[in-house]
Amino acid sequence: MDADRIVKLTPESIDALLASHRVKAVEKHAPGRRREMRWPFPGTLEVWLPEGCYGERHFLGTLHNLSPGGAAMRARRPVATDTRIALAIHVPELSCYGHAVVRHCTQTPAGYLIGMEFVLEPDEEDESPDGDA
Repeated sequence: MDADRIVKLTPESIDALLASHRVKAVEKHAPGRRREMRWPFPGTLEVWLPEGCYGERHFLGTLHNLSPGGAAMRARRPVATDTRIALAIHVPELSCYGHAVVRHCTQTPAGYLIGMEFVLEPDEEDESPDGDA
């Protein structure tokens, strides 16, 4: 993938991100607690909050980990659980954009750890006129 362009967040673009930084990960939870493995993943995450959110609606966070279904970031501000956000992940190899839903927001000594589940929507061009994929 070419870092000179920004692509939609899809299972394929997430796989490309993970492949670019694959490191040995150690499972923190008992087997079966998580559906997918998460890998430590450095990068910048750009976030746009929806109308009605209090305070600044655009901010940058630090990507903490990444999995095929979601990510965690460190941020200086909290984001309420169940908030749907727009985001862009920026790493040297690739930038991609999409949406996620905040699943947890935990205060830490240095800010907040925010866990998100990706909302992976089908490409419009992949759908037929009657809505079938």
